[in-house]
Amino acid sequence: MAQRRPNPGKPSAPPPSDRRQRWSAERDAHLRQANAFSVWFPSRTRRSTTKLPAALRYAQHLPASRTVRGLLLLGAPGYAALQLSQGAAVGRAIGFAALLAVVILAASTYRLTVTNHGISFDIAGLRQASSFAFVPLYAVRDVRVGRHPEEWPKTSLKGGWWPGRRRANILHVDQAGATQAFYVWVSNPEPFGTALLGRPMTD
Repeated sequence: MAQRRPNPGKPSAPPPSDRRQRWSAERDAHLRQANAFSVWFPSRTRRSTTKLPAALRYAQHLPASRTVRGLLLLGAPGYAALQLSQGAAVGRAIGFAALLAVVILAASTYRLTVTNHGISFDIAGLRQASSFAFVPLYAVRDVRVGRHPEEWPKTSLKGGWWPGRRRANILHVDQAGATQAFYVWVSNPEPFGTALLGRPMTD
């Protein structure tokens, strides 16, 4: 019986194990490059860095999410009221509640990072940053500024909003090969899109 030959016009997709391995390898390389730089000063390398890495393609800070800000908006007055009910002075109770809110907001501020290997959202740690929602660059399919195209899947928000920021939508595939999308508010959409795509964005 003759064996079927693979159709060269329709290359088969890599098996899931290969996709996971490639994704993991890119994430490890991304973390090495991202963690070589200070979270708060992305253009500066950490003192512990022994080998000069390639510069980050793009980095900016994002404010705490709406959930965190909403909880603080409710929690700070409640905490101040609790202190007042326990006999604390008005100035001390309000001042301590405000200071606590500022500390939590600062700790909840994180960095959007694009390296030569991927994009992630990083929170400062004692020894290194903790990275979340990593997507390798090879998985990014498109970047659009403004409202996302109707044919795209539903987008989810990453991070908060600051005045002067513009919405950037990112279309990508996940480890299973499914198409996903999210959006962030960025200060420089064109450099951000170029950092992800390796070329200028299309209109």
